[in-house]
Amino acid sequence: MSSILINLPEFYKSYKVWISKNPQYTSELESTVKWVTFFLAGRINNSHVLTQLVYSLSNLLTFFNDRTISKELNLENPGPGYILKVWLTVLDYSEVLLELSSKKLWNNAGRWIIIVCIQVLKCILRFFLMYHYKEKVLENPPIPALQRKNCKPGFTLGLSSDESEEHIGSFSFTLKHSGRLIRKVDSSPPVAFRNWKPIQRIECENNEVMDDVLAQRQTVAEFLYVIKPLVHLGSLSYFGRTAWTPWSLSLFMDVISLHLHRSCIATNSKCMTKQQRLQISRRTLALLYYLFRSPFYDRYTKNKMEGLLNTLGNNLPIVGTVFKDLVLYLPFWQNTYFYMWSS
Repeated sequence: MSSILINLPEFYKSYKVWISKNPQYTSELESTVKWVTFFLAGRINNSHVLTQLVYSLSNLLTFFNDRTISKELNLENPGPGYILKVWLTVLDYSEVLLELSSKKLWNNAGRWIIIVCIQVLKCILRFFLMYHYKEKVLENPPIPALQRKNCKPGFTLGLSSDESEEHIGSFSFTLKHSGRLIRKVDSSPPVAFRNWKPIQRIECENNEVMDDVLAQRQTVAEFLYVIKPLVHLGSLSYFGRTAWTPWSLSLFMDVISLHLHRSCIATNSKCMTKQQRLQISRRTLALLYYLFRSPFYDRYTKNKMEGLLNTLGNNLPIVGTVFKDLVLYLPFWQNTYFYMWSS
C-alpha cells in the first residue's frame, strides 16, 4: 500500500505529460466514457443516478484534462475571477447529479432544497463576476471546453479587447496632461519593421470608448439572465409546475435580455468580443429548449415527438431500436434536463 502511495506523484506526472502530448486520444477516451452512459440508461437498477454519475464524472474529467493541458502547454493566462469560474463550472457539471442524489436520499423535499441552494449559490457567484470582475457576458459553462485541435506548445490564446488594453500598458505609457499614448523605447520593434505610426488605443467604433448607456444596457441584460433561475423557481413554487406563468416569465426575461444585448451590438459592433457575441448566439439558439419544457412540451411537443420517434423506429430496420429506446427514455430526460435553471 505504501509503495502505491509513493508512486502516485510519478503516475500523475506521467499522466499530465501523456495527455499534453496526446490531446486527441484523450478526447476520444472521454467521448467513449460519455457514450457508456447511454448504454447504462434503463438497463440496471438505479440506472438514472448511476448514468448521471458517470456522465458528470466524465465532464469533470474532461474539465480537469483541459486545465492540465492548458497549464502544461501555456495555452492561456488565467484572468481575474478564474477561481470563481472554476467553481461555477464544477457546479454546472455536478448540479443534476446532486439533484438526483438528493431526491433518492430525501425524496422531493430534499431535492427542492438542493435545487434552491445550488441556484442561490450560482446567482451570487455570477453577480460577483459581473460587478467585481466586470464580466459583460457570462459564459455557460464559465470556462468553456478547450479546443484541443488547435493545441500547440507555446501557443497562447488570443486576448480579448479588455485584455489587449492591459497588454498595451506593458510596452507604453500615457502622458498626464495630453493623454497621448507613447511607446517605450525598450519595446520598439526593429527599425526595418517600424511603421512610425502612433499607438492606437483599442476602442469601440468611431474611436470612442463604449458609451455609458450601452454599458448600463448590457448590465441590465445580464442581470435578467442571472436572476432568471431564481425568478422561475419562485414563480414555480407559487403557481405550480403545470401553470404557464413560470414558463412565460422565463421566456420573456430571456427574450428581453437577448434583445438588449443585440441592440448594443447593433449600435456598436465592437462593444463585445467575438467570444461574447458567440455566447449571445448560443443563448438565442437555446430558446428552442422552451419547446421541450413543461407545460408547452406536455400540451404540444410530446405527442409530435413520440409520433415521430415511433414512426422512425418502425420503419428503419437497423437503427429503429435506438428510436424506440428514445421514446422510453424521453419522459425522464425531459423531466431531468429541461429545466429553466439549468440553462
